[in-house]
Amino acid sequence: MVRGKCFFICDKCKKIFRDLDIEWMATTYSTPVECPQCGSYHTRPILSLKPVYKRIWKSMDEQSSNK
Repeated sequence: MVRGKCFFICDKCKKIFRDLDIEWMATTYSTPVECPQCGSYHTRPILSLKPVYKRIWKSMDEQSSNK
């Protein structure tokens, strides 16, 4: 579900950018989006907890390596 837009930060290059806020797998978390600067998907909303997103990134990385 799209909830509007929010500010994200890239964990790799530290770029701050605004993008769609889409719900992550029917949870209260936002789906990581592609960083417009470096292309990484290790992004999170600025006001979110990084440890939660580390688990989401790990799950995304595992899914993409299984393809």
